Amino acid sequence: MVDAARISARGVAFAYGADIALSDVDLDVLAGDRLVLLGPNGGGKTTLVRLLLGLLRPQRGRVSFVRPPGVLRLGYVPQFPAFDRDFPIRLEEMVAQGLLGARPRRSVGEIRRAVDAALSRLGLERLRAAYLSELSGGETKRALVARALVCEPEVLFLDEPTASLDEASRRAFWERIGELPAETAIVLVTHDLAPGTLVPNRAFLVDRTISPVDLTTLHRHPLLCGHGHD
Repeated sequence: MVDAARISARGVAFAYGADIALSDVDLDVLAGDRLVLLGPNGGGKTTLVRLLLGLLRPQRGRVSFVRPPGVLRLGYVPQFPAFDRDFPIRLEEMVAQGLLGARPRRSVGEIRRAVDAALSRLGLERLRAAYLSELSGGETKRALVARALVCEPEVLFLDEPTASLDEASRRAFWERIGELPAETAIVLVTHDLAPGTLVPNRAFLVDRTISPVDLTTLHRHPLLCGHGHD
């Protein structure tokens, strides 16, 4: 690919106190990427994603964006969502949160149309008025994906997105992801890439630093258990 990187990390390091999470990370996320970040639990995968999203600031090195976050549309499906399922918020309201901070600002009508499209894409139209506490685990995961897709992201980050889902829900999830535009960059975080998920064009092992993985041996790559901050 010859396109400018949408997100670039150069010499990035991050630590939690004395615990080094990442060191000397160089990585580009390009338009159309299908990029997989593999590694053991505690290897720093989630920390790297949060740095690439601009949610954390590197303590050394830099992360740069082709356009500022908010103008560069980013979507994120976290492994452990930070919300209270008992909070009285409806599904359609949570999905609309995916447009907070997006620029340029949208009108009420544009927001409604974007939410309608995201709910339709994930098959959630009939649940739009449901409260989060009324959703099943699979429906909650689809709701998180709808929130990530509502801004039509140029880069979509998926952190262990199908953890705890049953086989039917996993298949449905990856079918929806497969329908995204080819130019959407997808960054998948996982400790093990199972067949039938994302077909990557690049893969990296993240274990406090980063190294490329040969795609021809991807499904046989040994991943050792670790400890630390993920």
